[in-house]
Amino acid sequence: MDLYDIIAAMPKVELHVHLEGSIRPQTLLELARRNAVALPAHDEASLHEFYRFRDFDHFIQVYLTIIGCLKTPDDYRLIAYEFGADMARQHIRYAEVTFTPETNIRANGLSFDVILAALNDGRAQAYRDFGVRFQWVLDISRNLRETAVPVARWAVEAQDRGVVALGLGGPEVGHPPELYAEAFDYARAAGLHCVPHAGELGGPPSVWGAIRALHAERIGHGVRSIEDPALVAYLHEHHLPIEVCPTSNLCLGIYPSYEAHPFRRLWEAGVYITVNSDDPPLFNTNLVREYTVLADHMGFSAADLGQLSLNALHASFLPADEKTRLEAEFLDELSRLQSTIEHDA
Repeated sequence: MDLYDIIAAMPKVELHVHLEGSIRPQTLLELARRNAVALPAHDEASLHEFYRFRDFDHFIQVYLTIIGCLKTPDDYRLIAYEFGADMARQHIRYAEVTFTPETNIRANGLSFDVILAALNDGRAQAYRDFGVRFQWVLDISRNLRETAVPVARWAVEAQDRGVVALGLGGPEVGHPPELYAEAFDYARAAGLHCVPHAGELGGPPSVWGAIRALHAERIGHGVRSIEDPALVAYLHEHHLPIEVCPTSNLCLGIYPSYEAHPFRRLWEAGVYITVNSDDPPLFNTNLVREYTVLADHMGFSAADLGQLSLNALHASFLPADEKTRLEAEFLDELSRLQSTIEHDA
């Protein structure tokens, strides 16, 4: 085995991945065909061209086009099931998956309860077939501010149906975290976890706002924290996890190259960092590839990558006893894989 075999085989947890942005290209084409939705692409090659983003606004336009291809409960059941199958192929044991309910409801007219029931049917079938587990983070869309409290209410009411956290996504610029404090206060008081996106396009002030106004327990992205030494020190001191998605950051123009990306500097500063794929097919990546990027471009060793896997497990919202059980399994598998590569060397 070499390092790439280790990366493929090692047990993983993913914390920052969007369901709608994880739809397989071929599945999206089939959904568009059967639901009579006109896409500006007719095969996977032209779909990849469609996914070449000019800027964040263009990315949002593409994302809404994808959501427009989802019309029936069977569509939601399928994409949840296929997400689980893709987890299994990458040895991802557990994931917390972001889903944006309001944009889906506006696109197809289905109720939240109908959509969530279909998603959970697919999630349950994936567990039966592949043994993978995932739960939901319901996302408020920043540009639909009036829906923030209603989405928080849905999330609170669905805690017994796999929802573990309230998120905040969409365009940061012009939509600071402070505007959504009421929704996050409501969710937190009801026992939900809080995981807003911040520090992608909005810079350090957005991260500070997520911390101070929303009481974030993890930060989605958070990479631009590197621009504020006091913020980096705070993240380190408070052991506040950030969910970093390197390839996404390059595709959306946050950084020009992997070499310019601050992942390594954040790691060396002691920030509690995790690696994630964000919207895998939209960025031509997956979680295995993101780990490979760290090895190829940032000098991460097998031991470092194993620690990142454990970071994600520890930062998850699984119950403590389940984390302890999985940690023992992960450590055993990581040790065995590490021994194999050392023996081969």
